[in-house]
Parts: sequence; C-alpha cells; structure tokens
Amino acid sequence: MKKDRNPWNMLSDEMVETVLAQLPTLDFCRCRFVCKRWSAIINSPTFQTTSHQIFDRRPWFLIFNKQPASVSVYDMEICDWRAHLKLPLPTEIRKTPFIPVVSSGGLMCFQSIANSYVVCNPFTGSVRSLPRFRLSKKFRGGWIAMHVPQGSNSYKLFVVCGMWPDMVMKVFSSAEKRATWKSLSLGLLTEEHGSWSIWDRGVTVTGKEQQILAYYLTLDGNLVCIDTEKCTIAIYSKLLEGDNFFKMDLVECGGRVFVVVLMETDGASVTMKRTLHVWEFDTESAAWKQTSAMPANMSKDYYNNEALITCSGHGEHIMICVNSINGVTSFNHVVIYNIKENTWIDLSPRFGDYNADVTVLLPHSFKPDIKACV
Repeated sequence: MKKDRNPWNMLSDEMVETVLAQLPTLDFCRCRFVCKRWSAIINSPTFQTTSHQIFDRRPWFLIFNKQPASVSVYDMEICDWRAHLKLPLPTEIRKTPFIPVVSSGGLMCFQSIANSYVVCNPFTGSVRSLPRFRLSKKFRGGWIAMHVPQGSNSYKLFVVCGMWPDMVMKVFSSAEKRATWKSLSLGLLTEEHGSWSIWDRGVTVTGKEQQILAYYLTLDGNLVCIDTEKCTIAIYSKLLEGDNFFKMDLVECGGRVFVVVLMETDGASVTMKRTLHVWEFDTESAAWKQTSAMPANMSKDYYNNEALITCSGHGEHIMICVNSINGVTSFNHVVIYNIKENTWIDLSPRFGDYNADVTVLLPHSFKPDIKACV
C-alpha cells in the first residue's frame, strides 16, 4: 500500500480550518480552488466565525481614477496595494458607463448618467440591477446613502432629490419581496432654515431606537440628519463658514459620523498653514469635536493650493484623497487615518504628482465578503 506523503491529509478538518483562517481574505478565498476538502472547509458555517476570531479582518479601499480611468486596490489586512488585481466591477453595462457612488458593508452601488442604479459585491462580481424611478423635473439631483446592518444579508438605499421644501426621499429595501422604490414624505423640520439642498453622498448610522439615520451635508456646509422611520429632518450648525463644500467630506466609521476638512491650523488666516482635520459629530450632544489633525510636515503641498477632498471610511480607518483643483502645483495625495491609534499614513508615492491635466481620485471602501448578497 502506497503511503500518503501529503502532510495536509494528516491534519484534521479543525486544524486545517485554523491554518486557513489565519490567511488574508483574498488568499483564503483563492484556497477554495486548491481541492474539494479546502473548499468545503472554507464554505463551512464555522469558518467565518473562526477567521474573525483569530485574524483582524479589515476593509479594502478602492481608488477610482478618472483620468486615466483605472482602479487601485489597497488591502488593509496586509497594509499594501494589491498590484495587478482586477475586480469584477460593473463600470459598464450594455455599453452604458456606471460610476461608483456609495458603499457599505461588503457592497457597492453604481449609478449611470440616466440615474439607473446597480448594486454589486466587488469581491465576487455578483450584480443586481435595481428598478428605475421617475421624478418630475423639479426634483433634481439624487444624493444617495446606503445602509447594510452588521451581520445582515439585506441592505437599504436612500436617495434624496430636490431642494427644500420641494424634496423627496426614495427608499429601496432588498428585504422586500417586491423590488420597488418607496417614497418617504419629508414633511417635518425641527427648525425653519429656508431653502437648502444636499450636494454630496450621505452616510447612515443606527439610532438609539434602532432606526436608520441618514446624514448629508448641504451646499452651505450644514449637517442634515433624516430619521428614516419618523420622516423628520434635523439641521445642525455648520463646521465652517463660507463656501467650503469642496474642502470637506462626510464619512461613517463604526457607527460614528465624521467630517474631514482641509482648513487652517491655529487660527491662521492664510493657506500657508493648511492641513487635514478630522471632526466627529456627537449625536447625543449635537455638537462637533475635533478628533485629530494631520501633521504639518505631511501637508506642505496644500500651501497656496485649492483642493477637492474625497473620503471613505470603514471600521477604524478613513482614506482621504486630496486633489488639487488650482494653485501653484498640481498634485494628488492619498492618506489613511487610523481613528483608534490616531496615526496618519501617506500613500501618495503610489500616484505621484501630475503637472498636466489634474486627475481626481475617488475612494470607496468595502469589507470583502463572499457571502454579501446583492
């Protein structure tokens, strides 16, 4: 009888599971194709629990580069770029281009110029086209937020259209048997603020009563909170005065709401003192508090330059892209802020400086999950 020299066959399924669960997500997913035994172990109900217990599962950040069109993948589990990795993203469907607009959990949502939406799992490539909804011309825009409850296989999308008081919110829930958009009547405002509109994508958190709260920034820089259960709106004080909507962006991390701002430090009134600041909105006291500021030696290129801030957050990490829009030099900077450790990492050498047509880098984050359902 020929002796089996494969050392893996001498290990029990439990031992093999422990070994595979210590690999980064991309690596153990590739291991599914090694043999039937490994595939069965990785797809077993206990593997996900074991892998989260013995390995720090972290998100991936995707940076979409408009010019030239490309996608870069930064894996927080290995703290490095996944070079040459091509994800199955729905950037074009039936010759119609789609762009990423929002992400949550293990899912991302893409939108076409005709306001069609698709939801995808960027890790597996599964895609779902959502039904379209029609609105009258007065309801312009379509600022979206996405909510994926932790440990859930369902998700909700919230799209706000129009300018207050002519404003409507459309809601899509994957848990509903009938795939359709429902309208929320946003008829109650805690205080009168005149006419206002939302200008960027939103974020969602779970409230004290387990309701979904959708946060957006207005063109004036105010923070808007929409209670999607009570259909009420609260508008909080702005963080910066003036037209600063290009210099700030809204993110959600671990159920907390943050704003990243490019602003002067120590009360300086000139751009020679600019750096990135992270502020948290305390939902209980309805007040802003500063969390951190990027070291000044990392922000020298921001001096005498106007810039567009784009951000994405997940867990304890925020990726920030600073894109120059005019000024002395042209640049694109990418940094990651660790909320828990209060540290900043510069990833800019990946992209370098652009002296011709300035590109715009757009970050999105998701947690790779083969079981995230669209």
